[in-house]
Amino acid sequence: MITANARAMTRGRAVVALAMVAVTGIACASTSTTTPAGQEPARPPATTAQKPAAPAPAGTTAAAPAGGASAPAAKVPTITAADGTKIAYEVSGSGPALVLLHGGGQTRQSWAERGYVDRLIKKFTVIRMDFRGSGDSGRPDTAAGYALDPVLADILAVADAAGAKRFHLWGFGHGASIGRYLAVRSDRVISAVLVGADMGPTISGPVKEAVLAMRAKWQPLLDQQKAGTFDVKKLSIGDRDAWEHGVAVSAVALGALADYPPVQPSDIKASTLWLIGAADASGMENVKQFEGKLTGTKVTFKALSGLSYSDSFARIDPVLAEVEPFLASTATPAS
Repeated sequence: MITANARAMTRGRAVVALAMVAVTGIACASTSTTTPAGQEPARPPATTAQKPAAPAPAGTTAAAPAGGASAPAAKVPTITAADGTKIAYEVSGSGPALVLLHGGGQTRQSWAERGYVDRLIKKFTVIRMDFRGSGDSGRPDTAAGYALDPVLADILAVADAAGAKRFHLWGFGHGASIGRYLAVRSDRVISAVLVGADMGPTISGPVKEAVLAMRAKWQPLLDQQKAGTFDVKKLSIGDRDAWEHGVAVSAVALGALADYPPVQPSDIKASTLWLIGAADASGMENVKQFEGKLTGTKVTFKALSGLSYSDSFARIDPVLAEVEPFLASTATPAS
C-alpha cells in the first residue's frame, strides 16, 4: 500500500494509488478537494476519493461585513447534463476561448490557485469546469455516469454555455487524457495542449485489472443502496471507512476508464502540443513507445527540462514558456 501510494505521488498517477486503496478497503484520510503544488493526489481521475466537506459554492468565501457575519458566496454557474448531472464552470477574460481541464483530485480552482488564470485571461476567454465527480459538479453513482460520451458532452455543453463555438483546449493529467478524445472527435477543438498524459490506452495492465476489481467490489454495494437494502454495519471497519470517504463512487468512476478506447497520435485531428516532464520517468517511457510515430501527425512532442510530473503543473513559468507560443501560433479571434 505504501509502495503504491509512493509511486502514484511521484508520477501523480491517481489511478494506481486509489486502485490499491479501494481493493484493500483502506480509505484515504484526507478530506481536502485540492492538492498542494497542484499535483494529483492518490485519488481517482474525474472524481474524489473521499467524501468532501461541503464547499462554498464558488470555492471561495466573500469577505465578512462589519459585525462578523459572513456574506453569501457568489453562485457558481452550472449546466445540467442529459442525465441530470450538474456541471460547474467559470468564465473569465476575453479573446479566443480556452477550455482548461483539471487533473485527477483537482478542481477548476486549481488553475487559479497556481496562477494560470491570471496569466491567461490577458489573452484568452478562460473557461474552467469541474469534471463530474469533482469540485462543485454532481457525482453520479453508476458507471454510465462516467462513460466517455457524457464526459465529453459535458465539455461541449460548458463551451456552449460560455458562447464558444470553437475553442482551444488545455488539460493536465486526467484532464489531458480526456482532452485527447475531444481532439480526436470534435472539429470544435482548434488546438490542444496535453500535459502529463499518455498516448495509447487510458489505463492498461495491472492498473486496469485493479480498477476492474474495484468496480466489482463496490458497484454491488451502490446497487444495494439504491434498492434500500444496504447496511453499512455489515462492512468491515476498513470498508466502512472507505465507504464513508466516497471510495465506492470513485471505484465506479475509475471502472468507466477501463472501457475508454486507446488514442493514437494519428487519431488526433487538432494541432496538438504534447508535454511531458523530462524527469517524469513513467511519462517518458510512454513517449518512447511513439518514437518515429509522430511524423505526419498533428502532434508535436516536447519534454519539459528538469520537470517531474507534478512540476509540469506546479511550475507555471517553464510550462507557459512552451504553451503560450503554441497557443499564439494557433489562436483565432473570439467567436
